[in-house]
Amino acid sequence: MAISNIFIAGMDKCGTTALSEWVVANDLAEDRVPGVKEPALYVSDEPHPGKFRLPEGRPLLDATVAYSKSAEYIGLLPEHDTRIVICWRNQLDRSWSLYKMLKVYERSGAELDSYFLSPLEKRGADEIKRRTFFEIVERYFPRRLHGVFKGYVEKEMEHIRTHSFLERVEYEMGFYLSRQQWPFCSVLAGGFYYRPIRMLLEKYLPQDIAVISVNQLADPDRRRHFVREVFEQDVDTPDVPLSFSIENIELEEPKPDFRDRKFDTLRACFRYDLEQARELVKTTLFGDSLLDHAGLDRYFTEQTR
Repeated sequence: MAISNIFIAGMDKCGTTALSEWVVANDLAEDRVPGVKEPALYVSDEPHPGKFRLPEGRPLLDATVAYSKSAEYIGLLPEHDTRIVICWRNQLDRSWSLYKMLKVYERSGAELDSYFLSPLEKRGADEIKRRTFFEIVERYFPRRLHGVFKGYVEKEMEHIRTHSFLERVEYEMGFYLSRQQWPFCSVLAGGFYYRPIRMLLEKYLPQDIAVISVNQLADPDRRRHFVREVFEQDVDTPDVPLSFSIENIELEEPKPDFRDRKFDTLRACFRYDLEQARELVKTTLFGDSLLDHAGLDRYFTEQTR
């Protein structure tokens, strides 16, 4: 089939920005909304010109990672002539990376300005400016309830700013166990991979879904295979310039030792989720052949302290 739509639908802090920039830079697809990585067009049924835009030679790319977190969002995505790409990274490292990003979101300074604005500059966005976290996510909430959701988001961001990573983890786990849902601004929710794959498989054929670890595309043969199957182009491409740039930003709080027994419960939850998700992934386009298994299993196989 001719591919019209590419959605990099998850998971956050797993290399989706680097992958989407690489896709556009190598003319494999073009942004559905020019200059915008995450237009979030399909979080509601509101009309938008981007939804009705037809591809002119290249597929249209939408790299809104929130799509994979909601059955409602998935239900709004176009079904035909579509490929879904999901990126995986070690769940604990991913959660720490997101925690760091949220921890410094409202801080200013040249290094932080560069971190947050660089992706906009690379894509040639029309507007290059720092926005608050709520300004980024407000489009996900009904307009008439903005005031309510703004209060929730600001409360959770304040909690992240004033608590350690371990304290945030304990808070979120308790929140989930008591309410059966994650708090706003969760650093853990995106690290559970089974549910997104299960929801996507309820709508799409397994061969429409590609699950990868972006660092595996450093191998030229794997990269060519990825391009050929997802974009239906048999071309050579340069390596994906993958870097988790938030890792270069220092916090007063050092990165936790995830082998510490204080993280036993979280490790057990992530391990079980990953085992279940891997079984579903085996049925998808690449199976688990493009996953970084050693990286995913880090902290699970080594002796705890």
